[in-house]
Amino acid sequence: MSELHKPDRPLLEDWLDDMHVEHYLCGECEGLHISALHDVEGVVNSRVFVQQTSVLFSTELEVRPMAVLPLSSELGRINMDYPSLKVFLDVVDDATPQLVVATHMLSGAGIARTQFEEFVVNTMDGTRLLADECLQLDYLFAEAGRPRVGGSSALH
Repeated sequence: MSELHKPDRPLLEDWLDDMHVEHYLCGECEGLHISALHDVEGVVNSRVFVQQTSVLFSTELEVRPMAVLPLSSELGRINMDYPSLKVFLDVVDDATPQLVVATHMLSGAGIARTQFEEFVVNTMDGTRLLADECLQLDYLFAEAGRPRVGGSSALH
């Protein structure tokens, strides 16, 4: 059986380095920013936080304001299609709406390195798939010059 460790930021930094997952500290928060997900179109921020009894992995995607209503109607299906992720909309008056993709791993009793690796890989893969689906459905801002494939042509 693998040895269990009480996670802290230096330990997770070492494990991410060993996994060849690029990350950095921004100096403004306690999270480890995951560079590989920052490169995914639509992603605003992606971070891993060490909390008292868990490790939280959170990614925010920038939602087109016109897509808030259709996306909100899809949240039930999205959460069922991505059962390891918790997906919700964050709409603040003064900011662009965001789709928050989060998951956590309980760590109060300690975690094994292999558990953390599987957690990170599964979360990154699921987040990439979800971001791609949301881009196809035209819910997210796409980079200039990239053609949009999906989206609804129905008029209401």
